[in-house]
Amino acid sequence: MKILIAGGTGFIGKALSFFLVGKKYEVNVLTRRKIRDTGDVHYYQWDVEKGFIDPHAFDGVNAIINMTGANIGEKRWTTVRKQEIIDSRLKPLNLLLRYVKESGHRIDVLISSSAVGYYGAVTTERIFTEEDKNGTDFPAHVCKLWEDTARKFDKVARRVVILRKGVVIGRSGGMYRKLQPLAKLGINVALGSGRQYLPWICIGDLVRIYSYVLENKKMNGVFNAVTSEHITMNDFSKKMLHSFGKMNILPNVPSWVIRARFGEMSEMLLRGSRISNEKIKSMGFGFWYQSIHQCL
Repeated sequence: MKILIAGGTGFIGKALSFFLVGKKYEVNVLTRRKIRDTGDVHYYQWDVEKGFIDPHAFDGVNAIINMTGANIGEKRWTTVRKQEIIDSRLKPLNLLLRYVKESGHRIDVLISSSAVGYYGAVTTERIFTEEDKNGTDFPAHVCKLWEDTARKFDKVARRVVILRKGVVIGRSGGMYRKLQPLAKLGINVALGSGRQYLPWICIGDLVRIYSYVLENKKMNGVFNAVTSEHITMNDFSKKMLHSFGKMNILPNVPSWVIRARFGEMSEMLLRGSRISNEKIKSMGFGFWYQSIHQCL
């Protein structure tokens, strides 16, 4: 099978490309820069703003994996930044769809990204499932638009699978890489009350989920990509500090500091709920990393 990955040069995309090549898949990656091919990973240029994709990127492709999207937590949410976040998710998908339609090429599956932010930034004892409605805040709105755009591929793909990912824990990127320098110094990385839940998944399990979806033709629709363990931000901070041999003796970063620094985005950082992974487990997927201790 040959896979086309959009957004394949980031933290998750690099890990996934490496993993799929190890499983003998051939991987094409769309990139804005000129990158030389490496083994079974072939790079093709695209420019979303100009509406261009190298058509050879689709040669022999059976599946498309979409990972595009600006980091929602990178900058303060101004009106301009909010539109950038939305456009960075919708425009690449629409461009991919246009090219697939124009070529008359039918693919086996589109696997597209979403996030557990779909359910809204709330702290509650409720455990959200794929059947729950989306929330009312900005991240929930973004995820709804993102997923609705991905579903348009049902005209050109036999299956459309959407993964609502939790926080991805991996050494080379994401939240872990940002917090690692602080934890190494013994600084508490918990925010606010610390009682907000942190739905998470280890990068090792996430890349396995992508492979599992490619191979399991019964999988269709939306799946939560989170591990089984429900932890709070306080739990995560303690375990991360412990992984560096440190004790959790400093107070949490106060909520008012987070709100003053991040504005509207702070609610995403200070709230969080439990998310169910029963649906993906019912399809036969087994998680290797059952606890944050194992992953760290």
